[in-house]
Amino acid sequence: MMFNNAERINAETPCVMELTIEKISSDGSGIARTNDGVIFVRGALPGEIVEAEVFLRKKDYSIARVVSIKTPNPRRVTPRCRIFSAGGERSCGGCQLQHASYELQLEIKKDILKDALNRIGGIDLAELSHIDCVASPERWGYRNKASFPIRKISGRPTAGYYAENSHYLIPLRTCPVNAEPINRLFETVQREMPSLNIAAYDERIERDSLSRDASPGSATKASGLRHLVLRSGMNTGQTLMSFVVAGRLDAQKMKNITSLGYLLRKELTTLTLNHNSRPGNTIHGDRTEILCGDGMIEERLDAFTLTYDTTSFFQINTKQAVQLYRYVANIVRESGAGNILELYSGVGSLTCFLHGKNSARQPRLVSVEDWTPAVVLMEDNLERNGITDVDVEPGKAENVISTIEIERDAAYDMIVLDPPRAGCERAVLDGILKLSPKRVVYVSCNPSTLARDAKVLRVGGYAIKSVKAFDMFPQTLHVETVVLLEKL
Repeated sequence: MMFNNAERINAETPCVMELTIEKISSDGSGIARTNDGVIFVRGALPGEIVEAEVFLRKKDYSIARVVSIKTPNPRRVTPRCRIFSAGGERSCGGCQLQHASYELQLEIKKDILKDALNRIGGIDLAELSHIDCVASPERWGYRNKASFPIRKISGRPTAGYYAENSHYLIPLRTCPVNAEPINRLFETVQREMPSLNIAAYDERIERDSLSRDASPGSATKASGLRHLVLRSGMNTGQTLMSFVVAGRLDAQKMKNITSLGYLLRKELTTLTLNHNSRPGNTIHGDRTEILCGDGMIEERLDAFTLTYDTTSFFQINTKQAVQLYRYVANIVRESGAGNILELYSGVGSLTCFLHGKNSARQPRLVSVEDWTPAVVLMEDNLERNGITDVDVEPGKAENVISTIEIERDAAYDMIVLDPPRAGCERAVLDGILKLSPKRVVYVSCNPSTLARDAKVLRVGGYAIKSVKAFDMFPQTLHVETVVLLEKL
């Protein structure tokens, strides 16, 4: 939640009041209503009565933090992580719901999804009464990827997570939602990082350089270690480590990083160096250098073996991804669709499930992806899994779909899309409406953009037939959703 044009309340005259929490907002704050308007209360759970200190006021709402809990939610639990503190200014921003029981977490996620579909998408709540949220097979240690920003703390480069709504770095030794191979690698790297003799990235230099040169796409003058990215194949035991750096490294520093990879050779499958000298919050740059191994790791999802690299999108929760992909593939099979268009295909994970393996009936499947390395990996993954009849179309979804001509014999019965958090470009939605398939399956990691895009499709003549949520990210507010829409 951004605090621009906000009035911060004087700490010497705190405003403390008793509040009753109605529900949780999309940023994890409890929502309370008073005669003066809405108050977002950090650290509160639904149904609780709390004493809260208001520390910031805006025109339409206020922000508060919990001082004490007078009536706790009976499903409030003790967080497992020592640096978790819901609503604390110096608490880790990675998780938001460790203080809620898992059953309550699922209810909160369903409510957030329903609220977005109702408030943004204009869907009547009565139509959303039967939304189910599929529990994750694993609630801890499920993350197969972690990205740690690196900054200088106490004179040494240190990796950790940012505090909520800030770039204040919180160091850590381990993280209970990360897979154990990632935690083991992280502990060693954290200890050995000073020996690399490479400075940590300094955002102050970036800000100074931007103030002097604000041209679009200009490189930041800051240099050094920017991020540490760790990935783990949960079913293969393979691991990938990548340092993201700004600026150039001399031969000795390159040798130091390679030596760290050699030190970790028993635990590490491959080591890469990603170059990103652009300002902003994007983690990866366009160029990746392979230092050890081949730059790839493998994962098995059901009968499929998939390879991906440093920058590829791959679902964070491996076991839950399988459940989601099975569900989407089952929708496709039950529909009897003959021609399917898949958008935002990535390295081909969902593509394999949509096609099926040793299936009696194979649909005609066209899969679209714009990131060139992912296109190459998708083609390789399809081939290695014996799938040779998928048409892979490189290019942005909005460009490809706008050039497809409607042909009676090749009309698409179904479009399946899994866009990034920002949702679809309007041109993609217009293209779907132009092609007018019988069904659309929309997979989303962001209820707000899902609701926005679903509204466009509904206005264009589609009705929502089913909504199912999947808890891909336990202990956090994030939720994955699959929506089936049918042509009226």
